[in-house]
Amino acid sequence: MGTTRVTLSPFRISAVVLLTALTLVCLSPWPAAAVPSFTDDHPAQAAIAGTDNLTTQKPVTPHVWWAPDGQPLPFRTDAEVMDFLRTAHMISMKDISTGVTRPKKVLLEKDGIRMHAIFRDVSVQKDKIELGGKMQLNFRDDAIFECAAYTLSRMLGLDTVPPVVERRVEGKDGSLQIWLEQTITEGDRQKRRIAPLDRQNWERQMQVITVFDNLIYNEDRNRGNCLIDQQWKLWMIDHTRAFRLYSELLDPKYITQCDRHLWAKLQTLDEAAVRKQLDPYLRAGEIDALLKRRLKLIDHIQKLIKERGEQAVLFTLDR
Repeated sequence: MGTTRVTLSPFRISAVVLLTALTLVCLSPWPAAAVPSFTDDHPAQAAIAGTDNLTTQKPVTPHVWWAPDGQPLPFRTDAEVMDFLRTAHMISMKDISTGVTRPKKVLLEKDGIRMHAIFRDVSVQKDKIELGGKMQLNFRDDAIFECAAYTLSRMLGLDTVPPVVERRVEGKDGSLQIWLEQTITEGDRQKRRIAPLDRQNWERQMQVITVFDNLIYNEDRNRGNCLIDQQWKLWMIDHTRAFRLYSELLDPKYITQCDRHLWAKLQTLDEAAVRKQLDPYLRAGEIDALLKRRLKLIDHIQKLIKERGEQAVLFTLDR
């Protein structure tokens, strides 16, 4: 579907811009004890236990999900988390203090287990809209895109979008996603001048985010929806303004490298499977645009490999 691309808002900071900023700003290491804890009402999702829990060693066990009381949850697979999200009883719900779409923080309970989640019910569609002084066409902001982003990320072998499900809460349809406890936002990391433990691994994770955001045309990546857990793993949240109808890539000039595993998945991604798995969440035109961007993304990375060599472009991300 052909559409007209409109210049993005200058107030919107994309992940690709963050990557550039990281190379320009000199961040100094910090004494762990000097970093205070954050409150649980911090924008997006905040650190409950503070950054002093960021590890100095690589993880050696599967990912651990955390309960509000700081104890590990019993879930070891995404499927278990998603079943809980679908079936647990809602204990409480409150507004998150910031955010244009006003998501809600929900406390769930089932079988004596409690877990926080974030509920989004935004569903806005406009032929044209002015954002940040710029006009955008065919605008859609929808909570269902959270499910699409999660599904596509798993098809690409990525595990950096938290589990999420569709659910009706207090009469409103939306997405319900596990709340990442014991994390900080990229904005807080920059504000507190906390240096990444492993700069190379950090920049490689940022490249994965940049590739993914170009694929899904996520023009709303910012320092508040990129989270860092205790193992220095980066998580991507808030994709309600992704999956635009544009067939071109978002900002391909910022894609300079790619993870080998992701590169292999991009090349072998089955279009029929993509349409089948994303059909519950995306419209035909949105899937068509996604598949066109995939081909352009492949062309872009192939060109980089031809110009610079495979060893300079492809890397193996520590997992």
